Amino acid sequence: MKFKFIIFLFTLCLGLAGCSKENNEPEVKPKRTVLAYIIANNSLSSFATGNLKSMIESASDKNLNGGNLLVYYAQRNELPRLLRIEETKENINQSDVLKGYIEEHTIKTYDSQNAVDPEIMQSIIRDAVTLAPADSYGLVLWSHGTSWFPSNLNSMLRAFGQDGSNWMEIDQLAQGIPDHFFDFILFDACYMANIECAYELKDKADYILASPTETMGTGWPYSVIMPYFFTETAQLDKAGEAFYNYYNVMSGDYRTATVSLVKTSELDNLANIVKEILSDKSEDDLYGLDRSSASMQRLEYLYKSGSYNPVLLYDFNDFISQLATPEQYTRFTAGMKNAIIYEAHTETAYFGNPQQSFPINRCSGLSVYVPAENYPKINAWYQEHLKWYKAVYK
Repeated sequence: MKFKFIIFLFTLCLGLAGCSKENNEPEVKPKRTVLAYIIANNSLSSFATGNLKSMIESASDKNLNGGNLLVYYAQRNELPRLLRIEETKENINQSDVLKGYIEEHTIKTYDSQNAVDPEIMQSIIRDAVTLAPADSYGLVLWSHGTSWFPSNLNSMLRAFGQDGSNWMEIDQLAQGIPDHFFDFILFDACYMANIECAYELKDKADYILASPTETMGTGWPYSVIMPYFFTETAQLDKAGEAFYNYYNVMSGDYRTATVSLVKTSELDNLANIVKEILSDKSEDDLYGLDRSSASMQRLEYLYKSGSYNPVLLYDFNDFISQLATPEQYTRFTAGMKNAIIYEAHTETAYFGNPQQSFPINRCSGLSVYVPAENYPKINAWYQEHLKWYKAVYK
């Protein structure tokens, strides 16, 4: 595992150093602590309740393997809490039973606070590590998501997270997560398997598990996937496969799942390959790309107002295939193979804004923003804020 964020852990060790000197037996730390950071003070609040139940259902001695499962639960009309999910089976079929479980397993209650403030996120992570130290750590980020797009462009763009009227931009999310600390990050949110997002967060975790399109409000099936997070080495590909299989057997619009597992240590090499491909390309070359469905797979339906229907995200492979020479494209596909450990997608994907499913004929596992001349505000934010732009376009 990567060398851990030294200053971050050193301050935690100071707080843990006052253990009893009478017991000379060293305390054995669990193998892993997983923190689920649920921001549900929004339209997803009812789904958060269901996902919390699913997490509790997954918690048995066998499934957690002696590890710690903590949940930061920022629910609508409630004070946020930090919960410890115990390794026991509970009857949680009734809402009052779930409420009792939450009360019993709350290890810290917070005053009203903004869960999408980077400093608040940092403090919650510190609390989780202090209260449940382990040899390694995983992070689940649960809320709304619209890739890297900033929240102030229009009402449909939410960046990541929504706590009431507050949102978190992708660079702010990066500020909230310590460097080289988590083994993995799972996004239970829409549109976060995107090359710009992955590159922004490449120093935050060894692996990122996410969806390049929308994720159903019912979210990831935690009762099925959670055991894979607590094996000796987290089996993230199996978690992604379980997510895909869970939705692939459904019918109609509910048969929708796109998922990829990104190995972040391969992203710098991928960026270098893309930088070479783009080095002799002008803005006109980018603006003139064939964006028809036959040439470039659309992976996003975020905003539509009358006849105005901008397309913001396309398949990463389709984008590069139009720009690269055969030799460059061969190296790009090899780089993608190293970076994308697992990918799966259903034949169609459901999108909430038009409330219908569309074909997914091709999906490399990552989406990308393809600059367009008629999106000047988005282009300006892209150029000013994102590490990916600076790495491959400059």
